[in-house]
Amino acid sequence: MAAAAAPLAALTSLRFVAAFAVLLLHYRDAFGPLPPWLLRGVIGGQYGVTFFFVLSGFILTWRYHDWFAAGVDERHYLWFQRFRFARLFPVYLLGLLLDTPAHLVERAAAGALARDGALYWAAWLINALALQAWVPRVPFAMFWNTPAWSVSAECFFYAVFPFVTLGLARRVRGGGGLAALFVAVWLGGIALYAAAIYLLTWVWPLQGEPLYIVLVYHPLLRSSEFLAGCVLGQFFVRSQRAGGGWLAASAARRHAVIVLCLALIALRVWLPDYTGPNRWAWLLDVAAKYGVFVLPFAGLILALAAGRTVLHGVLERPALVLLGEASYALYIIHWSVVTLIQQRVFGAASTPALHAALLLATVAASVLVYRGFELPWRARLRGAQPPGLSP
Repeated sequence: MAAAAAPLAALTSLRFVAAFAVLLLHYRDAFGPLPPWLLRGVIGGQYGVTFFFVLSGFILTWRYHDWFAAGVDERHYLWFQRFRFARLFPVYLLGLLLDTPAHLVERAAAGALARDGALYWAAWLINALALQAWVPRVPFAMFWNTPAWSVSAECFFYAVFPFVTLGLARRVRGGGGLAALFVAVWLGGIALYAAAIYLLTWVWPLQGEPLYIVLVYHPLLRSSEFLAGCVLGQFFVRSQRAGGGWLAASAARRHAVIVLCLALIALRVWLPDYTGPNRWAWLLDVAAKYGVFVLPFAGLILALAAGRTVLHGVLERPALVLLGEASYALYIIHWSVVTLIQQRVFGAASTPALHAALLLATVAASVLVYRGFELPWRARLRGAQPPGLSP
């Protein structure tokens, strides 16, 4: 696995790009009216989460393939979960605590705590346990640190990851088999979305926030993005051990793949959504909303991991790598600032200029949180790693 370590810095930097895209998405109303074309691009930041899911499956397979390829024993499984807990939960709980006071004050002023206090505290506990993506109701989801729903989904992905790795290693032989499985996972994810939309729109109609929460947050519906990353990681591990593969042999091929993938991403972000009149065409368009990005994201990740490209010179700059390492903290803590803006806490001073300053300050704060909080707590919770458990 040592040969595969070089491109990690470039992929780490891309995490910041994705996290910053999500940040801009959530700040969009704070900047005042935007030109339609720019607003469309900013709204495309929502697909940064799809990138995270695909990259997560890829990186975990890359790092932990040898732990589970031959079998899933209790020792490795529990240590893997401990490592993931140490990676996610300190900052996750910090973000929840930062976001809580503003909501409590606002709900208390509205009389909601006096009326439904038990409901809000139960919802807070559900969020503290990272289970909110399974409960399609406000205030369980879309209330306490809203973007953290993706951590709830990731926890489910981590629980099944060792068994996915075992199944891929044992049952899928050859690059052709992995390519076919990747396509099957990709199409299966879109088909599952189509079935869910059909059932929840026309058979058992669900409306408003519950429908939105199910279709955007539900871990089962988003799992194909993570699974595609796992299959991609399995392909990469095998190709590295076999000498590098088709992309590793040619920088020109890697560059062609990168250009194509970036063009496809931009095309879909700025391509208008289908609104009718054919409801089946609308169903397909909505069902493929996230899945359509899996292919270009996978191609981009694989091309950058396979060898040097012109992008590496930028993506491997220490400052950008540091921002990538702090991207999880940025993703988690930024919502507490967005909450204050939405609640108009800053009053007359709440101007686009102030909001831009707050955005940049949040990026700087994420680095401080990463270095001063995330890393120390991660090391403390991981503990001394037993012999034989190095990925």
